[in-house]
Amino acid sequence: MNRKIRITLSTFIITSIIGLAVLVFIHYKTENTFKVSFDEEKKLEVKIEKIHYSGTKGGRLEWELFADSAKRTKEQDLTVFETLKVIFYAKDGKPYTMKAREGTFMEAAGEINAIGDVTMDTEKGYTLKADSLKYAVKSKEITSDGPVEITSGAVDMEGVGLRAEVGSGRFFLLKHVKAVFRDAAT
Repeated sequence: MNRKIRITLSTFIITSIIGLAVLVFIHYKTENTFKVSFDEEKKLEVKIEKIHYSGTKGGRLEWELFADSAKRTKEQDLTVFETLKVIFYAKDGKPYTMKAREGTFMEAAGEINAIGDVTMDTEKGYTLKADSLKYAVKSKEITSDGPVEITSGAVDMEGVGLRAEVGSGRFFLLKHVKAVFRDAAT
């Protein structure tokens, strides 16, 4: 009987030590991937590193936002991102991938702004370049007031001002439009 108790106790102790080691390993592994810091001087500013934020409607993913870091203050409805990547999904599921040096998100207004070296790639092979782009979550429109360049294998276009409808995939350059067609069939 003494021997059974010793074996049971030894097994329990060894299992507990192994379980504790696994928990410590998991804790240190996850601690380095998600960081949140608070800045007392700016009335509760939150900084999060390596974020992923998404918007769904009716159980369907409409957009995803990735960033190296984000800062948000309690006083403003404004989140500022560094190294922004946003993927918009049309109704048919086709992705539009936008990248920028930085960006902002105003949740109440439903606006995502991309600023600095903005590029957007489509599944159809179009690449759009601009200094800044704005995405309106409710209307699912991408707009810009500044210069815009659009390139593909068949045509290069440039103009000032843009309105793009993510749902339909249609876009409109608003003024001073120039285009160079490389394919005679286009």
